[in-house]
Amino acid sequence: MIAVFDRQIEIPALEALISALKASPDATNLADTAIAIDANAVLRIPQHRKSSDIVDYLSIQHAGPIILPGQVIQEYWNNQLAAVDTVSKGMQKKFEAFKTEVARYDQTQGEAFEKISAGLDAFKNDNSELFHPDTVHKTITFLETLAEKATVPYAPRMAFHQIAEHRKRVKTPPGFRDVGDGDFYVWVDVLFGLLTMIKAGATPSKLILVTNDGKIDWCREGEAHPVLCAEAKALLEVDFEIWTLDKFADSVAN
Repeated sequence: MIAVFDRQIEIPALEALISALKASPDATNLADTAIAIDANAVLRIPQHRKSSDIVDYLSIQHAGPIILPGQVIQEYWNNQLAAVDTVSKGMQKKFEAFKTEVARYDQTQGEAFEKISAGLDAFKNDNSELFHPDTVHKTITFLETLAEKATVPYAPRMAFHQIAEHRKRVKTPPGFRDVGDGDFYVWVDVLFGLLTMIKAGATPSKLILVTNDGKIDWCREGEAHPVLCAEAKALLEVDFEIWTLDKFADSVAN
């Protein structure tokens, strides 16, 4: 891994860039795909409109590797769960009160207030976990189910410390837009975990990261950063894609 990250081993960066620019339609068969789950997806799956389909697929149907990076567990506790604890308790009441006021003025003010109302609905849909007091309980149930099949890899941290610093300086994805190195270690854990499974006999055809993180240090308009694709190909000989939770849910529900 260090040899790939340090570019001691050539990565197919140009080929990955060309592929990303073409943005060919996806026709992935998930059966032999390795699925990695990011922290924001862990938070949102229990309250997703297709939650039962997602949980059923991951716990029963999927035969390929499922990876919950060790870094994701830390970030879920430190960041995602904190948002639920501190925000959701007062969110529902304030949100509904504000929406009621907007609806009242919407009857007389027209298009501008219609846009505000639509925006509020979109916000609630995108952050549904903040409006449900049972989010934590449902997440526990989901994680208990996931624990029976998922691998939780932790790559050695100090071995990658200097590489993390250098990658941030030269804006190598992921996470060069963040203050810390959390996203980088999510990526390291994913690759480390899948590499270990491949050495043990796993034969995935593709690696998919399920995340709603749309920053360009991960992806652009749904296309994974070419450097990430090139690193996955050089290290694991698999294609890499980033899927939103909605895309993943629609795929497993069909």
